[in-house]
Amino acid sequence: MRRPILHSLSAFLVAVLLTGCGDGGKPAQQNKVVVVYTPHGDLGIDVKNAFEAAHPGYTAQVIDLSGGNILPKLQAEKGRPVCDVWWGGATGDFRKAERDGLFEPYAPEWVKFLPENAKSPTGAWNGTYLSPEAIMFNEKKLKREDLPDTWEGLLDPKWKGKIVARDVRASATMKTIYGALVYKEWKRTGNLDDGFALLEKLHANTGYYAPSPEVMFTVLAAPESPYALTPWNQFDALGRKHNHGLPFGYVLPKETPVIVEPIAIVKGAPHPEEAKLFYDFVTSQEQLLHAAEKYFRVPARSDLSKEKLPEWMREMKLEPQKIDQDEFDKQLEGWIARWQDTIRSKPLTESK
Repeated sequence: MRRPILHSLSAFLVAVLLTGCGDGGKPAQQNKVVVVYTPHGDLGIDVKNAFEAAHPGYTAQVIDLSGGNILPKLQAEKGRPVCDVWWGGATGDFRKAERDGLFEPYAPEWVKFLPENAKSPTGAWNGTYLSPEAIMFNEKKLKREDLPDTWEGLLDPKWKGKIVARDVRASATMKTIYGALVYKEWKRTGNLDDGFALLEKLHANTGYYAPSPEVMFTVLAAPESPYALTPWNQFDALGRKHNHGLPFGYVLPKETPVIVEPIAIVKGAPHPEEAKLFYDFVTSQEQLLHAAEKYFRVPARSDLSKEKLPEWMREMKLEPQKIDQDEFDKQLEGWIARWQDTIRSKPLTESK
């Protein structure tokens, strides 16, 4: 009967020691905390360190998650939020979260410099970066002139067994690419089935679905691997080449989808003031220019001096796919579920 009492007493004493007096009998100060969900990987760690250096006494708990997994996590935590700031992912997921009442509106002065499709009219979320989707390839296995300049070019039988793809369900990037392919074909022919016939052919050329981006990068880079190209995004192709030494290049296909990657404050955030401080830091001109230079992220804001942007960004030729975002958002999850049930569930060798 004594053990629970002793255990509770020990826990109490530990708590006293951890939060007890500092010098001169004053209570020890504890860092203020902001919890951030993000798919931004190395960029997230960099910003965490920069934020903490600029704001002594603050700790940013930056939790790296796949873009497609953040919305379900926030929905599950709606009654008792854990996260303060959601930073990065697909616009469609942010729009769904807004409809679910998951965000606290916050619209700083600079949002007037965002395109209309890169911000919520209610201030629930605002764009940070524009992320063009791209065909990424191994430069030691293919020459750039060998690559198709359209997404439909990936259906050529010559690519059979040479394509590695990130598992679609957990990836905002992949859901956008596959959904955009269905959308484009549907609008072209008026028949939704034609979009899935296209994905069937792409599946036939795909040799492996990687469970994570890191596995995909490893497989694509390995000299002994048969995989030479993948549907992915521009910034990772550049970042993995220049920051990690991987032999990656990319092609921006004609009519490629461009993701707006927003940032938002979670409604009922445990640390609301810290959330605003982190939000303002991430979206400052200084941090946006740093992300452009080091991590190849295209700023969504139009008020940054073009002379300060990297040369490749100033000269970038981009032909975005035209998409009705409301219509796309309504259909996307159903399309991905149909792809999973009718195409992805088959062994790869059964696709024709």
